[in-house]
Amino acid sequence: MPPYAVRALLEGATLNIEALLEELNITNKGYYVKANDGRVYALIPIGSDIGPPREEFELKGFVTKIDDRKYIVVVPPSTEIIRAQELSEASFEDALNYVLVDIAELAESVESVSMENHVIVSIKKPRSRLASWRYRNVLGSLEASIAASLLAKIYGVARVVDEVDRDHEKIITLEVF
Repeated sequence: MPPYAVRALLEGATLNIEALLEELNITNKGYYVKANDGRVYALIPIGSDIGPPREEFELKGFVTKIDDRKYIVVVPPSTEIIRAQELSEASFEDALNYVLVDIAELAESVESVSMENHVIVSIKKPRSRLASWRYRNVLGSLEASIAASLLAKIYGVARVVDEVDRDHEKIITLEVF
């Protein structure tokens, strides 16, 4: 599949989630969590945010209860892409480059730096032009969402903490739990 088609599908899925978040007036930041089935899901706390899920969970619909906490469950746009066999043994940065640069052409290049429980990602010449305000505030930009999904696949739980757009560069701060 050509990269422009992959990018269009990812952006379309992002817009779908944006509409859902808007309709439900969701504002809490979501957690990217690897589930028992090996997929990564975004869990968005309902009510006050008291942290990420602390135990394994099974999906039980759109709203799931884990350890007496309720979360809205969303399937991030990149969930199936990051399950590709090519990524099974790749490092985080290699996998992120493969998805953002090679498969979807969402960026010219990607670099990352790990520090304790944070990862800083620098994306050169991001190409997504989505103006999904709610999605970005809850789950991060499309690029941040993909990065958080990959981190959750590796470490179990991740979250987008901050994003800064500069001239031809995006700096993303992710937290790993």
